[in-house]
Amino acid sequence: MTGKNIIRVVVADRQEFARAGVREILGRDDDVAVVGEADNVPQVLDTVRGEQPHVVLVDSAFPPLGGLDLCRKLLERPPASLAGVVITTETHTDELLLRAVRAGARGYILKDSPAWSWSTALRAVASGEAFLAAQITSRVFSSFTLLPGYDPGNLPSELDRLNDREIQVLKAIAKGLYNREIAQLLAVSESTVKACASSIIGKLGVRNRVEVALVAVRLGLATPIRPADSGRRPGRKTGRARQEIG
Repeated sequence: MTGKNIIRVVVADRQEFARAGVREILGRDDDVAVVGEADNVPQVLDTVRGEQPHVVLVDSAFPPLGGLDLCRKLLERPPASLAGVVITTETHTDELLLRAVRAGARGYILKDSPAWSWSTALRAVASGEAFLAAQITSRVFSSFTLLPGYDPGNLPSELDRLNDREIQVLKAIAKGLYNREIAQLLAVSESTVKACASSIIGKLGVRNRVEVALVAVRLGLATPIRPADSGRRPGRKTGRARQEIG
């Protein structure tokens, strides 16, 4: 990032009060700056070109065709500064989340999320990671029917090319753990975890960690996260309470 590590953000939302609310929330953080806002597609594209943000927050209902269409437009010719797009939404559906991921979004957050979630999402995406609102995770996983549990002697064909370490990382990703936690759990370096995650994504033919987690749940390698597990974990600092999706 440039500008003394200040995360530059553009807010694209159809509602003025929503943009004002985001400005107020993010104004509390010294390392985040809202450098532009817009309520129509041409203005968003012009602002992004002019301001060179690190992250663009896009309303899922952004007119005229929706935020996912705008997300795709932004990613067709992204400025060099852009680390990713975060989709914001008032009402969550599993279909919207999966469509957002496939449109290339690096983050997904509900508009009524607590203030700390917004800055956490921006920091994650700006640093090359991804963010999924914690309260969404259990809903996504619970919508999938599990197959019989993992049997190392009867590996599903989709996982034939994964080695034992990659299977361990796959299961940890499905639990919502981020790279540092996985490294500690498996007693390996974070760089090893990142390399395994990239290899898993390539071998499974998916696009990011959300799709990796969904594959793991569908194949019975992991159980859905219970609602009680989806909020902050006891003892964790606010800035680290995130779910990685890519």
